Amino acid sequence: MHAARQALEYAARALGFSALGVARADANQGTQLQDWLAAGEHAGMRWMERHLPARLCPELVLPGVQRVVMLTYEYARRDARRVRGRVARYAQGEDYHKLLAGKLADLDETLSFYGGQQRCFSDSGPVSERFFAQEAGLGWRGRNGLLIRPQRGSYCFLACILTTLELPCDTPQPARCGNCRRCEEACPTHALHDGQCDARRCLSYWSIEARGEAMPPEQAAAAGDRLYGCDICQEVCPWNRPRPEPTIDLHLLMPAMLRDLTTEQMEQLDAETFNDLFAGSPLRRIGAEHLRRNAARVAAAGNETD
Repeated sequence: MHAARQALEYAARALGFSALGVARADANQGTQLQDWLAAGEHAGMRWMERHLPARLCPELVLPGVQRVVMLTYEYARRDARRVRGRVARYAQGEDYHKLLAGKLADLDETLSFYGGQQRCFSDSGPVSERFFAQEAGLGWRGRNGLLIRPQRGSYCFLACILTTLELPCDTPQPARCGNCRRCEEACPTHALHDGQCDARRCLSYWSIEARGEAMPPEQAAAAGDRLYGCDICQEVCPWNRPRPEPTIDLHLLMPAMLRDLTTEQMEQLDAETFNDLFAGSPLRRIGAEHLRRNAARVAAAGNETD
């Protein structure tokens, strides 16, 4: 086996990554991303437009890049909240950007030993991570737009390393959703179509990304008790059917504070208290005002069903 790849795989396993694959950096990405942007389905995420050239050409991110190394890291499959107000699984523990950044720095050092130059990201840079994850043989992009893995489903973070080393590549996986459309049918706002998510209709977009904007009535009516994000398309996916639970990094488990914090208490949080309580949490990125607004919506929905 290629010495650099063997060392990389050993280090990745030791750091807790669940899988690793390698793709060519110059793989043809087609026009799916451009078509999505042209249709306006990225809503207010204007950075997607600004970073389009780099996403389509990794050479602009790292001159001399040869390969894209893709890795997966498991997160919890259950919502640990014990009170009303559901939180997306990926956001239940510590901020994964910071957690994975340190691990990627270690892998960068491993590849540097073999003469490589690297740039590393985990949902933090202009890289088409799900495309390259499929090219690297880790899974396929499902009808919900997420990477689906045949043995582990879709509950995972993606991390990537752009490298100038010519590591051995893996074989892309074919799509295996078949005729199943459970995710599309279960989406309460009909945001999913043809492997794409229309952010203008998506509950995750409105509860997380659309800071400063009120959630439209249609989305608010469909959101129910979803406080932060939405996992409906993952919850109904057959590839996420019950199976042995993977070992989850303790840093990604929900702290007791968040398990028991009620929406009524969230509505009373001032900015300083919010920052103290959610230091190191993904929820901090939406700010106190947006969280209070989400909490008020969830509380109001609960009152209507009582």
